[in-house]
Amino acid sequence: MTTDARIRADSFLYRGEYRKAIEAFSVAIAADPCDPTVYTNRGAAYAALGEYELAIVDYDQALALAPNDATVLNNRGLAHAARKDYESALADYERAFVVDKEDPVVYNNRAVAYEAQGEFEQALMDCDRAITLDPRYAEAFYVRGNLYASLTEYERAIADYSQAINFKARFAAAYYGRGRAFGLVGDYRQALADLETYLELSPRAADREQVEAIVRDLRQRYK
Repeated sequence: MTTDARIRADSFLYRGEYRKAIEAFSVAIAADPCDPTVYTNRGAAYAALGEYELAIVDYDQALALAPNDATVLNNRGLAHAARKDYESALADYERAFVVDKEDPVVYNNRAVAYEAQGEFEQALMDCDRAITLDPRYAEAFYVRGNLYASLTEYERAIADYSQAINFKARFAAAYYGRGRAFGLVGDYRQALADLETYLELSPRAADREQVEAIVRDLRQRYK
């Protein structure tokens, strides 16, 4: 029964059917409450739905059963960061580094937390480290691009966004970031091209109306 519930739950999670995954993981937990992986995966399903407090509860339970799981520490850090509890996020990333000091994902996530707190120098150092560990890590180039944009170093931001796109061709957020940076340096035609690509790749973007208005204005002026 436990194995069947786990297989079903994992399948729902993989397909993005998070409510069904949560129900199936709950059945698996009732049958075997000592398996940390089931709590971890149910936490991931809650996090995917934006229910971060419930995700943290599950990650807490997973860590009570397996205290040195760097993946769970990283995931709980992300959940804390999503709730803007950056101090707790940073503490979890530090614990993850005790287990694995060479994980580029944790460096990148810590960079995002540092950025949110305005600690740009620390954030840049973590992005650099992530890229050193994985030179094709698109997300780290994207985060570093955001940092350079915040520091008004737009040419460096454009270079990093371009690298992110080079390694991940359908990276919608990188097209948006690069389009915005191109606009800020006065290259409006390239800005238009990137923002059009962003809209194509992000049909349900929360800022879609705002970006569409910018695109319409750019089309009138530069096409």
